[in-house]
Amino acid sequence: MPKTTDIRDCQKFADAITAVGGTFPVVLAHLLRAYQLLVAPAATQRPETDLLTHALDGTLDQKMLDRLLPVAATAAMANTYRQELARSAEHTLVGELHRQLAGGGADEVLDSLRPSFDKHAEAIAAARSLFNAESTPEDVLASAEPGTIEAWQTLDGHLRVITKIGAIASQFGPRLGSFPQITEFALGENARLDDRAIMCTAGPLVVDSALFGRPDQGHRTSPWARTSLRLHSIAEAQARYNEWAAEEFDKVHSGPRGGWVDQNGQVHQHPAPENPYRTKASVT
Repeated sequence: MPKTTDIRDCQKFADAITAVGGTFPVVLAHLLRAYQLLVAPAATQRPETDLLTHALDGTLDQKMLDRLLPVAATAAMANTYRQELARSAEHTLVGELHRQLAGGGADEVLDSLRPSFDKHAEAIAAARSLFNAESTPEDVLASAEPGTIEAWQTLDGHLRVITKIGAIASQFGPRLGSFPQITEFALGENARLDDRAIMCTAGPLVVDSALFGRPDQGHRTSPWARTSLRLHSIAEAQARYNEWAAEEFDKVHSGPRGGWVDQNGQVHQHPAPENPYRTKASVT
């Protein structure tokens, strides 16, 4: 998916990160702050207010007009220029935000979210060890395992936090993310993948992705409760994707490749192209 060019998406993204206790990198926050200053409403008093006040009370004369008119005109031009500058600067500011994310900002965001993610993922894993999607409340009540009832009661809360963090991390994915950091193999069957699985799970990528295509009714049916969770760095997520892309590349180039006949009548098959994802596909 193309990177967003709308600075409002950037602001929503920043708000989502801070809402779950993450940190939006300072350099990125400065870019948004600059835009907010440019688009902030001008002074509530219109530039021509003083002129009209004197005109209405009969005190406006040529001398006063000569004094107030340049002030009002300058203020009006400044306000107009400010609005034009905000419009023209948006593209530059959003472009710099994408560059900063690619230069380490995305990992900074993920690092700030990882302690919370790991905490809730651990609680979800503990709950999975005590009951599964087929367990009923009666099964839980009948269980003699310590902590089972508490795990059942608190699971939804852990899933809510993981879901929010997953939605943020998925913005760095190659498919539907507004801030993609993963290079996509265009010839692969990418529709089978989900950005949340790429960024946040540790099971087989296609299998995990399929979980997010099923109805999520919360609690034990949530995809987050059905697989192993891990909040990957950008490099880890790219390597995870590369493992899948390497197989897709082989499929694409597995058919007949044609060939050529040399001067001696020997038929030579064109060599298979080198798979660029093979050497890249190693999750750290």
